Amino acid sequence: SVRVLELGVGTGRLVAQWLSLRPASGDTIIGIDSSAAMLQIAQEKNFPASVSFMRGDFSEQLPNGPFDVVFIGYNTLFNVPDESALQGCISRVAHVLALTGSLYIDAVIPNSTEASTHESMQTMATGEEVLATSHHDPLSQRITGTFTHLGPEHGSQVRSWAVRYFTPPQLDAIAEQFGLALFSRYADGRKTAFTSDSYRHVSRYSPTV
Repeated sequence: SVRVLELGVGTGRLVAQWLSLRPASGDTIIGIDSSAAMLQIAQEKNFPASVSFMRGDFSEQLPNGPFDVVFIGYNTLFNVPDESALQGCISRVAHVLALTGSLYIDAVIPNSTEASTHESMQTMATGEEVLATSHHDPLSQRITGTFTHLGPEHGSQVRSWAVRYFTPPQLDAIAEQFGLALFSRYADGRKTAFTSDSYRHVSRYSPTV
């Protein structure tokens, strides 16, 4: 069995997948998230006693280690507001990671070097349908947008969001600052080869000592 920490656990979707892949492992899993609404959904899923959740900002606090695995789902890392917060997160991960442990980051790589705007219908983790708009500013490495809730209970409530993304070389450099070295990088979770055309990366970092 191993000790696992998920950053930005949300509704526990990835925790459920982990348990389905390792049903008899006895792994201890802790998930941290800043959203009380998301954690409420996760806590209602009747996970085994080996799974627990805590509310908090993963760039400012983490549960006590050591953890064998720390992972962060698709693009969740980019919810941190700036590079300082990202450094805070990575430094804390390095502190709670076992010497033989690994940090896994799953993130997008915007290929366009030009500003762009998109609009689409999306289904949120809560099952709600929303109209999503996004704008990519490559100079500031920010993607901003809105979610317009169209359900009758919300009317036309609009919620703004923003992410600050980092390129793989930028992530590698920050990880190296805190004693974590890139161990492997793939284009997705199926270990597809990573190339210069990849729009996504799943990167594994491990302590250098």
